[in-house]
Amino acid sequence: MSRSDAGSGSAGHAAEPGPGALVVELAEGFAGDDVTVLIDGEQMWHRNGVSTNYSVGIADVVRLPMPTKAWPTVEVQVGRRAATRRVDVGETARAADGEGVDVGAEAGSEAPRELRLRARIDPAGTLSLGVASEETRY
Repeated sequence: MSRSDAGSGSAGHAAEPGPGALVVELAEGFAGDDVTVLIDGEQMWHRNGVSTNYSVGIADVVRLPMPTKAWPTVEVQVGRRAATRRVDVGETARAADGEGVDVGAEAGSEAPRELRLRARIDPAGTLSLGVASEETRY
């Protein structure tokens, strides 16, 4: 398993996330795939040859700066397949505890907020994207 930052792909954006992070876990079903992550249509990350390590169930972890727009559209493209999801970035600031959201150990903590999404390809080849803790495991 490798850990990827925004600047490690071919997109060339800043490697350090801002006050929070949007994390996209690339989970089951990847096998030597070309993967691109876009936010509101802008390519933020790309890597060739992404494959799932089935001993841990993760192919890669993409860490991007938290978008400033309240409802950005996050898209994961794998070859010709794509899955999109609109996410409420503002919810991460309001949540004290929530599924897929890590806002620090205590409410009011200064720890960076994090929103985690998970992309996976099911055995039938369908690509899905959802909040990490809400996704069904295959």
